[in-house]
Amino acid sequence: MKPKFPLFSEVVLLQDIPMYNLKRGSVATVVEHYPMTELAQDGYSLEGFNIPNVTVEVAESQIISVEQWQKEMEILEKLHQLSVVKLVHLESYIEKLLSDDSSDRLKVS
Repeated sequence: MKPKFPLFSEVVLLQDIPMYNLKRGSVATVVEHYPMTELAQDGYSLEGFNIPNVTVEVAESQIISVEQWQKEMEILEKLHQLSVVKLVHLESYIEKLLSDDSSDRLKVS
C-alpha cells in the first residue's frame, strides 16, 4: 500500500510532543514509513526538528502535509476576520452541510 506521506516529504505535527519539547505546527521530514494492518494506523519516523540526532516516531493521525497545514491556516486566518454575525451564519451553514452529508451517506448505504 502506498504511504500517505512519501519518504523525504515535509510534514507538520498536529499535536505537541512534550518529551522532545516539540509543539503543534513544528515541521519535519519523513524518513521512514511503517505500514500497519487495517486495524492500526501507519507509523512514520520524522527528523529535522532542529534537534540533532533525534528521530521521532508518530502515528499517521499526528501529522499533516505542509501544503494542507498552510491551507488550513489560511482558512483560520480568514475566520478570525469575520464578525460575530457572519460566524453565526457560517456555523449554521456548516451544520446544514454536515446534515446533508449524513443524509447522502445513508442513501448510499
